[in-house]
Amino acid sequence: MHTLPRRTHGRVMLIVVVLVFALAAGLVASRWLMDRTLETDAAQRYPVARTIADFQLHTADGQPFTRADMEGRWNLLFFGFTNCPDVCPDTMAVLAQSMEQLRLMRREQLPQVIFVSVDPDRDQGELLADYVSWFDEDFVAVTGSDAQLQALARQLGIVYFHEAPDPDTGFYNVDHSASVLIVDPEARLYGRFPHPLIAEQVTADLFRFAL
Repeated sequence: MHTLPRRTHGRVMLIVVVLVFALAAGLVASRWLMDRTLETDAAQRYPVARTIADFQLHTADGQPFTRADMEGRWNLLFFGFTNCPDVCPDTMAVLAQSMEQLRLMRREQLPQVIFVSVDPDRDQGELLADYVSWFDEDFVAVTGSDAQLQALARQLGIVYFHEAPDPDTGFYNVDHSASVLIVDPEARLYGRFPHPLIAEQVTADLFRFAL
């Protein structure tokens, strides 16, 4: 009977221990988050989900993005811009943390996180793609013309406007709503997570009604 060399046997045992630990950690996280759902309800859910009219945007790599791209799974939409100094990166970081918690819990299909840039003059192509992938490689970045963006924002209750550029630098800020919108698998507006977000609360709510 052949036996594994001592060094190989040790590596196998280490891998087994790591896998068992990861599984146990996932189960503990799941139980803790389920318990948290009894204490918190961060999401503001509408009594009746609201139908979203079709819209036309495009992804960072120029592909069309429409209402149909949100069907079949839960979605989290956040409107912002890459030059945002605080609210946008903070919110994106929280969403990335929440998605990582759900992966730890072995969720097979996570919500689709969509970053909608309301600053199309500065946010296009590789710059926009790199911005969202820095937080999570699965995040989707979309934008469009101002008319296209305003049409979608109005029906979702989102407000944004561009401030006057600095006369010396040309830099301008964009004021915008900070809520994260929840869209159900039928592409209906289900509710929203108000600002500021707490990752554990977002994860607990998603675990309860979306996964």
